[in-house]
Amino acid sequence: MANPKALHIVLNGVTEDSRVLKCAWSLGNAGWDVIVCGAAPKLESDSFEIGYAKVIRVPLKPVFSYTFFAKLLRRVRRYQRRIVAKFLGNAKPAVPNLKRAVALISPIALEFKPDVIHAHDYTALPIAGAIVETLNKIGCSTKLIYDAHEYVPGVSHLTKPLVNIYTEQEIAYAAKAAAVLSVSEGMSDLLIPHLKISKRPDLVPNDPLVLGQQPAKRNLRADCGIGADVPVLIYSGAVAPQRGIQTALEALPDLHGVHLVLVANPANQTVKDLQSKYAHLADRFHIQPYVPNSELVSYLSGATVGLIPILHKQNHEISLITKFGEYMQARLPILVSDVRTMAAEVRRLGNGEVFIAEDVADFVRAAKLILENPIKYSGVYTDAILRERSWELAGENLLRIYNEIAGVKPVERVLKPFTISDPQAHQ
Repeated sequence: MANPKALHIVLNGVTEDSRVLKCAWSLGNAGWDVIVCGAAPKLESDSFEIGYAKVIRVPLKPVFSYTFFAKLLRRVRRYQRRIVAKFLGNAKPAVPNLKRAVALISPIALEFKPDVIHAHDYTALPIAGAIVETLNKIGCSTKLIYDAHEYVPGVSHLTKPLVNIYTEQEIAYAAKAAAVLSVSEGMSDLLIPHLKISKRPDLVPNDPLVLGQQPAKRNLRADCGIGADVPVLIYSGAVAPQRGIQTALEALPDLHGVHLVLVANPANQTVKDLQSKYAHLADRFHIQPYVPNSELVSYLSGATVGLIPILHKQNHEISLITKFGEYMQARLPILVSDVRTMAAEVRRLGNGEVFIAEDVADFVRAAKLILENPIKYSGVYTDAILRERSWELAGENLLRIYNEIAGVKPVERVLKPFTISDPQAHQ
């Protein structure tokens, strides 16, 4: 009997999306044949592997280098979106990148003939849905899974017309999907009325991988040139104004001897802006580039406290974001702003402190409480608690959903490590 097949579609470069990588890796080890289609960072297509799964990246979106022309074009497009939103009101736009992506991915899908197409996030759903319809018309019994990474009305960068068109697409395809996945119970509560569905979405939290974790090749403290006894606050992941890093930097002068490390993309404009604005803190403010996802927990464990200083945004309120579980697996106390779901979890577990978002004085208060006795907070991490926040548990549910949809239980393969085959692809 042939192995069941899954095609995953996502509109990013894949290497930075731990959820996509973990899904593909787990399913491949469990006996599924998996192809992930993502967006190439250059004009040329490329490919690599994660475990048994193959990743094919094609130019789903126009790619521009960081030249003067490219920056100018981006600026023109920003103004264009503002003008459209202001003067055309609720005019119905086209789904961004739909025709281009369908044209590029359809040949892969037609050759592969997957049993399941997995749409990662609202941006991939219209593409996946259109390809499923094409495959069904030619006699392939392909099912659709919608993996709702975010709650669309809470996505701050979308204009109202885009929220409307993506919501239309979500409602239409959620009704046809074999399964809708959610990353948290809070998101599920919102998705039921938003998608007009009666069945509660299947919960697959984006928790960190434990079994596939590897020792980091780099050492956090050595990278920053600081000793073992120096208290270190760490933030890992995407950096933008709504992530609240500026609150931690404003607090740093009142946290004597404490260092702050961002594990982020050094080329990110917000990172550069923070470095410039807080240049007077350069001796205690460090930027370190990303490490491979399989080494991240090990690398983070060199810090003292994990930071989640995010601001009050709708999607921030409803999720236990990825770094929450990563900090837990690294056995770090967590300092989190008072966003609803994560603040409640910290209070439930006792694994950190909560501060009022954007309140520098309250950040200082909460940070000092943890730094006075970090073991008090990290000591709550029993094996049972860490199991709750592991991809192993989430992945079991994902595999159950897949096997039920396909009506098969494939033979598990010999476990392959959670490593990307081409190191250059992670640059």
